[in-house]
Amino acid sequence: MAREGDPAFLGRTPLFRNLSDEALEAIAATATPRLFRAGQIMFLQGHEPSYLHLLVRGWVKISHGTPGGDALTIRVMEPGDVPGCVAVFRRTPYPATATAIVDSQVLAWAAETFASLLKQHPGLARNALDMVGGRTEEMLQRLREFAMEPVERRIARVLLRLVGQAGQPAEDGTEVGFPLSRQDIAEMAGTTLHTVSRTLRAWERCGLVSGGRQRVAIRDGQALRAIAGRG
Repeated sequence: MAREGDPAFLGRTPLFRNLSDEALEAIAATATPRLFRAGQIMFLQGHEPSYLHLLVRGWVKISHGTPGGDALTIRVMEPGDVPGCVAVFRRTPYPATATAIVDSQVLAWAAETFASLLKQHPGLARNALDMVGGRTEEMLQRLREFAMEPVERRIARVLLRLVGQAGQPAEDGTEVGFPLSRQDIAEMAGTTLHTVSRTLRAWERCGLVSGGRQRVAIRDGQALRAIAGRG
């Protein structure tokens, strides 16, 4: 488990990889540990970025509010991720809201402090640019899936992705290790709650998955990977 402000942990994250031990020590010394309780908002869509947050422990949901007032879950972030990093790098308002799913520990740098760190450490600036490019590629891939892939395939991919992030053994298979609603799955798969509920019920009857209130477990990963086009 990572310790707060542990330079070795920083060095294992995409943002701070390949930096010298001296640089990691100096960067860690400027960070402030913060705790966000389950359900607490880390930052709000449309607000100016005041801090860069590196997730150390826990899980954070990123959701985008639509003009119609709906909230769409975009992704779930895991330890080592940097919620809202693109807004901080570009000094633009947050495009989404970040909410702690469980009690979550982060390291925070004031935006001005991090801007100075980028100037002091060219390797950090390169990593930041790589992350921006990676986020862009990820969103383009998601858009392609929404436009071209059947809905069952999209749902299967969401479940496999979440189990890959946070899977833990359970009596009935491998479950997602944080509370997960069917509405969350629907938003990440770009479909409706009704479609997800119907699909999961069918998969439960076939023995592919099992679930309950805010819980999903994969029982037959091979069959689900086949549906996802990854078998």
